[in-house]
Amino acid sequence: MIATLLLWSGFFLSLRGGAHSDLMTADIALTRFIIPCLLLCPLVYKARHSILAVPKRYLLGLFVGSGLPYLLVAGAGMRLAPVADGSALIPGTLPLFVTGIAVILFKQPLSRHRVIGLGLVVTGIGLFLSQSLGAASLTLLHGHMLFLTGSMMWATFTICARVSNLNPLVASGLVSLCSTFMLILLIVSGALDSYLYSQPYDKWPLTELISHTLLQGVGAGLVAAFTYLHAISVLGAERTAAFGAATPAIATLLAMSAFSEQPSAVVWCALLIIGLGSLIASNLFMKQDQSLSYQPPTFEKQ
Repeated sequence: MIATLLLWSGFFLSLRGGAHSDLMTADIALTRFIIPCLLLCPLVYKARHSILAVPKRYLLGLFVGSGLPYLLVAGAGMRLAPVADGSALIPGTLPLFVTGIAVILFKQPLSRHRVIGLGLVVTGIGLFLSQSLGAASLTLLHGHMLFLTGSMMWATFTICARVSNLNPLVASGLVSLCSTFMLILLIVSGALDSYLYSQPYDKWPLTELISHTLLQGVGAGLVAAFTYLHAISVLGAERTAAFGAATPAIATLLAMSAFSEQPSAVVWCALLIIGLGSLIASNLFMKQDQSLSYQPPTFEKQ
């Protein structure tokens, strides 16, 4: 989980770096998915029977929650708001959406300490939105809305990863394969703008592409996908989501150095409240794991 936090922070920095360059969100997505797609395709093929045994709604949740749709939403938001906001409103609010799905769809109990923690998360979200609502332009508000949408998508992925019981590398490979295939179709058809597709090879920013590929494709696509899904299988969905509370602080500190971002006192206060709320809302300090479990026979009955 520690490795996941560091790589997540790099993921947000990469998205923000792409927003300051000639590269489009589609180009960043290509660096994110093509490496895992090429390397993990053999594992996906070998596990095809296990994949087909999983209900289609969970496979769809994996794709939407961590594949191309999620990256397009997060990338668009990062072009409108700072790293601190994105890293707080996506992984920082993850426990709120994970718990909401667990309570509504899986009838998980909602304890008092979880209500208090989620209340703090909502308060932190309110601080961010109050800042964006008070801005002269609606750009920041649009960015915050995209970040919250991305968090809900990632929560869907977290739950689906837990109940699907797929091997972490197989799940990552499947998402990358579907995302790469759809991404190429959208770029070629003109539905998505791509700097790489519209420019000759000699004009490509190779140094920038290599850095994005290492952070997105190798880091987020391979290493973080495995470590995060493995953490879900060991710690449970809600506990794993709670660890994401540390991502905003790490990403913000790195962004201050990389992009000279200077978060306001309101942002720091919101980061603290969301992080504290995520920890309180989780089962991190409880001995009994009440997280979602997976029962293959249930799939057969459904």
